[in-house]
Amino acid sequence: MYTNVFDWEEIIVEGLAKIIIPRRELFIRPDGVYEPAWSPVFYNPLMEFNRSITVLVTTTYFNNKDFFFIEPLSGTGIRGIRLALESNGYGYINDVDPLSYYYMERNITLNNIREKLIPTINEANTFLNNFTFSGVIVDYIDIDPYGSPIPFIDSAIRPLGKNALIGITATDTGPLTCSHKQKTLRRYGVRCQKIDFGKELGLRILLYNIAFRAASNDVAVYPLISYQHKYYYRVFLKTVRSGNESYKIMDKCSGYIVYNLENLDRKFIKEPSEVIIGSNQKTLIIGPIWICSLGDSAFIKKVVNEGIKREYMSKEIIDFLEELARETDINQPYIRYDKLFGLHKKNMPSIHSFIELIRKHGYEAYRTHFDPRGIKTNAPIETLYEIISSF
Repeated sequence: MYTNVFDWEEIIVEGLAKIIIPRRELFIRPDGVYEPAWSPVFYNPLMEFNRSITVLVTTTYFNNKDFFFIEPLSGTGIRGIRLALESNGYGYINDVDPLSYYYMERNITLNNIREKLIPTINEANTFLNNFTFSGVIVDYIDIDPYGSPIPFIDSAIRPLGKNALIGITATDTGPLTCSHKQKTLRRYGVRCQKIDFGKELGLRILLYNIAFRAASNDVAVYPLISYQHKYYYRVFLKTVRSGNESYKIMDKCSGYIVYNLENLDRKFIKEPSEVIIGSNQKTLIIGPIWICSLGDSAFIKKVVNEGIKREYMSKEIIDFLEELARETDINQPYIRYDKLFGLHKKNMPSIHSFIELIRKHGYEAYRTHFDPRGIKTNAPIETLYEIISSF
């Protein structure tokens, strides 16, 4: 019964995996788009990009060796199945929904990986907490919830081994980008403001909260890859179980951003007291946030190489990762060049021309994945104004 496909079902192929799901054509919105939330078991085709990068990151991090993973929010099981087929992973996939468990069972059988994956049915935090006290060393945990990952962070940190990896998705981009300020304060403890680099601010708010929750459990986190794509954020963090290390990383990487509304200057500070009160009535201080690098460019380049080896990985993924590797070394929030030129009432050149001019002045500058109008650069605001004045 597990491998039979009924009339109301279909088999889809993703990566090297194939899974049975309810027919997508039965759950089409009035605008003609498939709505995953309407299906009796959740499968989102738009997250294939996310899952493919997960395969590449885990393969790279564990150096093509076997690793034990658990996934508490599995839906159809597609992510775990791909980790087992494409990335030497083995472990447990879980969901609280009995119908999801039914499809996980069928899809494990369909892919002939019964010896590598065990499906379970549990509430996610209960599932994670069971591993905390099991004595089993977990190498990788993947948290991919609907909405905020915050309710799962503590439970996900505790079962990890002394040196491990965690992948976390957040789809509540509204609060993280300050479109819903009350939720931002309630959920992430930040009084935020709408600013030109809001997409990056959201990622830094998320990373700070993960790092804070990890440190409270004596675990230090080090971002390897962090990005925003379509409607979600995704982070991969190396974790080290050490109270001393967790203190050091929080002391170094937690802070605030000072944003000047008049000239668009932005800089990181450790404490609000570093800003002289009243020196500029149009200065915002936003935080606490993560103020260190968003990733490790050397690691990302290794992930790119792993992706190039796989013919089925799309060019879009490779190009995206290459862009991430370039911009990750610049630990300065991106700046919207249209805002800069608008402030000075100057006609804009092409963004490529502007970037080249910044480089000719001896600074680094790249496009950013966050915003097609954004530039990542280590040039000070005064230099940017000097360049703009030449137009």
